[in-house]
Amino acid sequence: MYSHPSLDPNGEWIEIYNAGMTSLNLAGYKIGDEETQGKAEGMYQLPVGYSLGPGQTLVIANMASQFIADYGFQPDYELAESDPDVPNLVKYTTWGTGIISLANIGDELLLLDPLDQVVDALSYGDSQWAFSPSCPTVAPGHSLERRPANHDTDSAADWVEQGQPAPGQVTLSAWDRLVAWFWAIFH
Repeated sequence: MYSHPSLDPNGEWIEIYNAGMTSLNLAGYKIGDEETQGKAEGMYQLPVGYSLGPGQTLVIANMASQFIADYGFQPDYELAESDPDVPNLVKYTTWGTGIISLANIGDELLLLDPLDQVVDALSYGDSQWAFSPSCPTVAPGHSLERRPANHDTDSAADWVEQGQPAPGQVTLSAWDRLVAWFWAIFH
């Protein structure tokens, strides 16, 4: 969610979903909106020892207090201190020196591995950094959602506008689950 209806960027949040059949060790992974190492947008690092089980989600809110007010539960992490019960991610200043503040007219979001290689990304609106054409912009209060959640073609076609965002909840059809199982077995 990059465009909160009234409290941008405080109401922004990011979700990572493990579509695989095994746990993912995300220690040392980074997430942010800085596409070039050493520039001024933000990049944050996931903590040592963090793993994401199959079918699980990781929700990172800009401010946990706003996220809780909007959705009624705590995110896994927050970027700006607002709730002492929600751990903060640490800035990864080797890559980006600023904060994550997703521009409403267009921006990008990157997931870096421990070696700072881009393992997933998207761009929307006027940014064509990851996709050309980029994902379309969405209305305030809506989010961009990969659909189906377990299908990644590295294109904007993977992403749709979600009019009723439900962070932390991923629903796959029986067909999508079968395709994921088949892919895991024969890939």
